[in-house]
Amino acid sequence: MFKKAMLFATISLSFFSHANSLLTEGEAEQVKQIKAQYNNTAELKELTKISGSIFTLSSRIEEQKSTIIKDKQLYQEYQRRLSEEMLSGTEERTDFYFAAMKKTSKEIKQNKQQIQLNSAQIKKHNDKISLLNSSLRESKKIYNDKLLDIRDSVVTRLKKEFANPIPVSVSGKLQCSPYQSIRACFESKQTTSKLINDAVETRFGQIDVTSTTNNFKVDSALMDYDGNVDYKANFNLFVQYNENIDAQIVKEVGVESFNITLISNKPASFFLDGLPVGQGSEVSVKVSKGKYAVLAKFEGHQESTIQDISMPVSLTYNF
Repeated sequence: MFKKAMLFATISLSFFSHANSLLTEGEAEQVKQIKAQYNNTAELKELTKISGSIFTLSSRIEEQKSTIIKDKQLYQEYQRRLSEEMLSGTEERTDFYFAAMKKTSKEIKQNKQQIQLNSAQIKKHNDKISLLNSSLRESKKIYNDKLLDIRDSVVTRLKKEFANPIPVSVSGKLQCSPYQSIRACFESKQTTSKLINDAVETRFGQIDVTSTTNNFKVDSALMDYDGNVDYKANFNLFVQYNENIDAQIVKEVGVESFNITLISNKPASFFLDGLPVGQGSEVSVKVSKGKYAVLAKFEGHQESTIQDISMPVSLTYNF
């Protein structure tokens, strides 16, 4: 057995999203179960359905308003022609104009009544949306609180683990010079640094961590004539808990926050899950990862979507 009594190395690794999980299998399973339990699929589907109905009803109201304007113009035209005919004394088409005016007036009245009915239905839909949004907000609060509890638990566990040396065992193959001894190969700082770097990356993935090691021991090593070495070694790893580890935990648990931008061609009022978040042509708001009911309103008009926010994004609602 070859032993190097003390070796200190500082290891800096680039951060990538595919880093090994810092969560235990149990913690990862808890996160999975919470996400499944609080996915709010039914509420979001209902919101999507109701929003679609509101859009349809709003479109009908606009069509009916446009029809009323045209019918009023047509009524006035019939009225003008009737007056002209009565003044001329011919009265050949008097009955036709009276009937046309009566028919047009009836259609105007029917469209006004339909607008009232559709507006009342939109109000009912908006009341339902208000209830759904309230339910969603409560569900999201419970969801986020549970995930934050897991995050805090993971942080506490890792800090406790990092307070003590982490025993690490490594094994594999090395290429040494066939002209040097195995001892000389393993006492090379280049060799031991590579073994330690590989071991840390295997343990933590490519997270940007700073660590030190000691008590590096080679348990066994066999070299062939070409300098190929099969080895087994172990050492103690000391890891400093830092913001990069904290950021990775936040990402894995799913409690990240993002800035999103809500854009409109008009100075609209914007709402997330029924709560006002700002007014204007461009509104920036910070949200946690998840699905949101986004609503934009401008002068009686509204546009809404369901958005799954997992990164910074710009959302546009034009009128």
